[in-house]
Amino acid sequence: MGDRADAMLGMDTDRCRLQADRLEAAADRLTGLRARVDDTVGAATWHGPDADAFRLRWNLLSRGRLREAGDRLDLLARRIRVEAVAQERASAADGHGEASPGRALAPAGAGGRLLAGPSVAASLPLRRAPAPAALVSDALGTGVVVGLGGDSDGIDQVRDELGHLSGMFEDWAAGGDAPTLAQLGASTLLLSGAIALAPVETVTDTGLLDPRTDVTVHAVVEVPWSTAPRGLADLVAANDEARRPLAGVPGDADRDGAAAGRVRIQTVRGRDGGEAFIVHAPPTGGAPIWDPDSWGTQGNSAGWDSNLRTMAGQESAAMADLRTAMAAAGVPDGAHVLFVGHSQGGLTASHLAADPGFNRADGAPGSYDITHSFSVGSPVGTVVPAQASTSAVNASHSSALEPSLLLRHPATWPAPLRIADPVPLLDLAGYRVDGSRVSSPAVREVVLEAPAPALGGASPLENAHESVLRTEQGVDPSGGYHGSLQAGSGTDPVLAALQEDLEGVYLGDGVTLVGDVVVEVGREDLR
Repeated sequence: MGDRADAMLGMDTDRCRLQADRLEAAADRLTGLRARVDDTVGAATWHGPDADAFRLRWNLLSRGRLREAGDRLDLLARRIRVEAVAQERASAADGHGEASPGRALAPAGAGGRLLAGPSVAASLPLRRAPAPAALVSDALGTGVVVGLGGDSDGIDQVRDELGHLSGMFEDWAAGGDAPTLAQLGASTLLLSGAIALAPVETVTDTGLLDPRTDVTVHAVVEVPWSTAPRGLADLVAANDEARRPLAGVPGDADRDGAAAGRVRIQTVRGRDGGEAFIVHAPPTGGAPIWDPDSWGTQGNSAGWDSNLRTMAGQESAAMADLRTAMAAAGVPDGAHVLFVGHSQGGLTASHLAADPGFNRADGAPGSYDITHSFSVGSPVGTVVPAQASTSAVNASHSSALEPSLLLRHPATWPAPLRIADPVPLLDLAGYRVDGSRVSSPAVREVVLEAPAPALGGASPLENAHESVLRTEQGVDPSGGYHGSLQAGSGTDPVLAALQEDLEGVYLGDGVTLVGDVVVEVGREDLR
């Protein structure tokens, strides 16, 4: 049997008390953060029905689920301490230990069970000391198995989300800008989701709503055919191509789009001989919105969880994808970069361009000179670039919520119905909670009418939001943003100015393509 210590099995009561201390500290942090946000929300100089509705929602969350979460953390800590004392008493009564704050040991009993007092839940399975035993508890609202010394992801995630939310109001109270309604809404949803998931995340790391910004490059694939873009519509087409299997690349059609994202990076040489880079940020990818995998479990970083986290103003895995892909493709520090994105891709790129550590002209390690950010169908009206020299342009399809713009030409039915793209509206027109709006001369929104598709088979929403419209009959050259840019980029003054600004550097006559790769990058697939 070996020596007596090796034969002893039981609960590590010191580890129990350490875990109880951690839970109590988490409860205190949660209570303190909740009180700080309560004070800031109550002191905010924001009036009107929207303000009243927001204060009501916050009060319900603060005095309901947040307070309940703190109470249950305290309850769990108390339960753990009781179990530790009961174990020590059981071991002391058995003659193999003593009731002290130290480790309690018990010998293997009949049936291979831990000998313990009646308060220990459900005759816990034997484990060799000092490995901790699992305690069964109904804390945090459900039956939660807490592996002592193990996983506290659920608690940490609630703490982090609440800290981010409270930080926005503290910055405002200190004289900074008020948070935007879009940022506040996304942050509140993340906090609510973290609270709801806390019982599960305390047992095991599911990855749901977890930023998981540790990403890995899976492959760097050369595009065997391509030419330098000539206009804005070509940029949108090149961005869309990166989502699809690449013709002429063996095995590319078999790659799993849910397992990794695809960031296309083109190297161009301008008329003056200087090199610049076009970085294509991918839109939402992987599983559909109703699939839990799309909220953090899948390997593709550009899931719906990244939409929410980026909108909240936090670092997302999709942002980490772009950073990592640019380094993998050899984009040098300080290089001139044009971001191109559709939907989430534009949102991701805009937030990176707003990061002063990433978008700067001094060539600091890990930074680039983002000269332009061009997006279509993206909710980016709340994002101001870190450099005043960065030009951000987003094109949307009829982005005003008015019936005359949403429902076009009803007299022409049964001709294809054209509607507005709802995705750019998610920035809520850049309104802040104090009634002001985000505005910057560097950020411009172009409103185009959704084109009438020439081919059948696509829904009005697909035509309004897709970058390149694809139907059962093939690619519709007149549909989607590609079609509207071909029709309107020469007549709209903002788009015409953007085209002129990019000429000779990133596109147009005299520009040659000297490199074109698709970087497959993503995080660990937890499914």
